[in-house]
Amino acid sequence: MLALLQEEGMEVPSFAPLLIVTALAAIIPLVSDWLKILPIPVIVGEILAGILLGESGLGIIQESPYLTFLAEFGFVYLMFLSGLEIDFSRLRSDELAERRGGALGNPITLGFAVFAGTITLALLISLLLGVAGMVKSPFIMALILSTTSVGVVVPVLRDAGLTAGPFGQSMLLSALVADFSTMLLITVAIAVAAGGVTPELLLIVVLFVAFFGAWRVGAFLRQGHWRRLARTPRATAAETRTRLAFALMVFFVVLSQWVGAEVILGAFLAGAAISLISNRESRTLEGKLSAIGFGFLIPIFFIHTGANFDFAKVTGSPEGLLLVPILLAAAYAVKVFPALLYARVYGMRRALSAGLLLSSRLSLIIAAAAIGVRVGAVSEAVAAAVILVAVFTCTLSPILFTRVYHSPANTQPGSGEARE
Repeated sequence: MLALLQEEGMEVPSFAPLLIVTALAAIIPLVSDWLKILPIPVIVGEILAGILLGESGLGIIQESPYLTFLAEFGFVYLMFLSGLEIDFSRLRSDELAERRGGALGNPITLGFAVFAGTITLALLISLLLGVAGMVKSPFIMALILSTTSVGVVVPVLRDAGLTAGPFGQSMLLSALVADFSTMLLITVAIAVAAGGVTPELLLIVVLFVAFFGAWRVGAFLRQGHWRRLARTPRATAAETRTRLAFALMVFFVVLSQWVGAEVILGAFLAGAAISLISNRESRTLEGKLSAIGFGFLIPIFFIHTGANFDFAKVTGSPEGLLLVPILLAAAYAVKVFPALLYARVYGMRRALSAGLLLSSRLSLIIAAAAIGVRVGAVSEAVAAAVILVAVFTCTLSPILFTRVYHSPANTQPGSGEARE
């Protein structure tokens, strides 16, 4: 096919950038394992490698349609796996968590309580920035500060082996609540500012109707056709389930585009639907899907994200440079202080580690800032500062989380923390 395109005089995209990125993805985990003195999470190494070899560094990684598509699909797939990681059987508070934290022992209640604290504190800080003349729309700025990067939280929890435990599930729910609540609120706020409340906003409900429908259809298949599928040869059954999972994910992504919502919302709902349908029984399916994502697609996303960071936008704006330390301090404050609610269930040190990891930001905060610039709610200088804040938080937060969570005091007997 490529030869035919060349014969017709059409420009054929090069695979060379993809080769560089996949080679980095293979090397970075090995380098991370070698750094015993200062262990760096793999995703941090991927982002830093992208920055070093991207447009703000050596310029070795060039844009390519293949690379761009795989990076975007990797982000979508990461959100799909984030939904798949939710263990619905653990969303109820267990006896120990309920005894220690009461209502906060339930991960959903804890997640919404932390987000309520985050949005309240972010709004207060944004109002102060508005009084100082640094922010045009305090409400939009508050939503920007309230974002969390599920794309950073999930791999770090997975590498630490925490996704299956109560603490990991609580952190995962807190990140998801923050991500999707801010995403939906930003969508509604921008739509209302542009044209008021319109019937099109109600189309987002279609996604949740589809989620419920997928769950009911899946439950039916598990009782009948799904069991007959399980009696086929194990390899064939696993491959068929993998294909069905991909088909469901793409269906929800396309449906999200149709209703005007973010595609990552649809991808997450697809993963959550599969987790709910399988009831955590199909470890083979989960293993195959995770291997595809973390073995190929997701590293491409992180390296590509680092390669596309443009520091010139920040360094070229004096106002933006002045705002960076202020916004960076605010970015950590609005997450760390509300996360202290974790202390009632898991102890103070784990609460602090949770707040630090939940402070990580990446694509969503940059996208939110870009939307704010487009509608005139955020200045170019603020958007430039937000980009650098995203770089700092997604790099520092996983390292700080690892340091605090795995510190000796966190493993001492009698530290007052709930056991995984």
